[in-house]
Amino acid sequence: MNSLTADNLGKCFYIAQGRGRDASRGNIAGRVWARAWGRKGERLPSRQVKEFWALRNVSFSVQPGTVLGIIGPNGAGKSTLLRVIARVILPSEGRVVGIGRVVSLLELGAGFNPEVSARENIFMNAAMYGVPRSDVVRHFDEIVGFAEIGDFVDNPLKFYSSGMYLRLAFSVAINMRPAILLADEILAVGDMAFQERCLKRVEAMAKNGLTVLFVSHDMDAIIRVCDRALWLSAGQTKGIGDPEEVVTAYQNAAWATADVARSERGRHVNRYAEILNVRLVTTAGKEVGAAPASEDVFIRIRFAAKTGLSQVRCGFDLYRRTVLLFRSADHDPKEIGQVGIYEAWGRIPAHFLSEIVYTLNAFVVFSREGKEMSLVVHNALSFMSYATEEPSTFGQRLLKDALLAPRLEWRLAPLANAD
Repeated sequence: MNSLTADNLGKCFYIAQGRGRDASRGNIAGRVWARAWGRKGERLPSRQVKEFWALRNVSFSVQPGTVLGIIGPNGAGKSTLLRVIARVILPSEGRVVGIGRVVSLLELGAGFNPEVSARENIFMNAAMYGVPRSDVVRHFDEIVGFAEIGDFVDNPLKFYSSGMYLRLAFSVAINMRPAILLADEILAVGDMAFQERCLKRVEAMAKNGLTVLFVSHDMDAIIRVCDRALWLSAGQTKGIGDPEEVVTAYQNAAWATADVARSERGRHVNRYAEILNVRLVTTAGKEVGAAPASEDVFIRIRFAAKTGLSQVRCGFDLYRRTVLLFRSADHDPKEIGQVGIYEAWGRIPAHFLSEIVYTLNAFVVFSREGKEMSLVVHNALSFMSYATEEPSTFGQRLLKDALLAPRLEWRLAPLANAD
């Protein structure tokens, strides 16, 4: 018997058209109209709202003990799928049938109250999943031990670093003894040692019947941990099956589609060059899914020069949602005279990013025969910056509320001869 079955699953959102008050009214009218008419697109006021299908015709089944990896580019519908299965949002069409307790690990600290201690949050979170208090008491030491927060278990969570938040969230979720675990990119947060502990724990519990749906951009983890892989693109299923085969097909397709527009501006490939991939890497060159705030990280842009290029300049734009925070570009154009594959590394210094999720666009600007052209990959990366330090009782939340949190040099001195 399958532990989880999705049948012709679809999720449609309605986007307001126009601006200002008219857009707001249109959105409300669209929602009311959609509910009244069963979300049939042909009956929606066409001038007021627009349909956006985040998922469409998605069907699959998962047997107990299976780890299903879900892959795809940003905006493919991966997180929407998990939220539908977790019953955070309702599907617009189709249905999902699951057996047993479903525990979701979709957002950092979701369901936690930052004003109270970890101890209180553990019991409250368990109650949300219907876990008896006696079970929590029995597993309490195991939860705290796996999260490595023993010295701070009675501290309010608002003083925890994002790394500590993650460890606690994962430990609570996995110790709720779920039948189905939903894990989003949150598992990319945390030091490498903790990530390995999480993956090993998931593997061990899967052997005892736990079903896991695991969303990740880490293809190595998908191949290593998962029994099957589901590839989503534009809300639809592109492939499902053996992880290695699906990952290979996804990676081959990711950069194979060239823009056929006449203009060669704003594309990731043209007849002169091609951006092959963009990765977040450590100083040692290891690809990671999140940036430790206390360490240098690099944006690595790998591109192929198909013909001789005279000069190349690489860079990226860093965003928080739709807000452009800054643009960084190599201020010294590099000379390239030979055909081949090249890498450009842009450093983001330690203690510069805040504890939030960022996205970035990557670009390569080059000149040939006196003509300047550019290649661009929009939404090339999405990653979170996280802190691993022990909690602070002073000023910790200031860093979590900011878009950037550079550690600048400060001086404090008494003012001489002051009245």
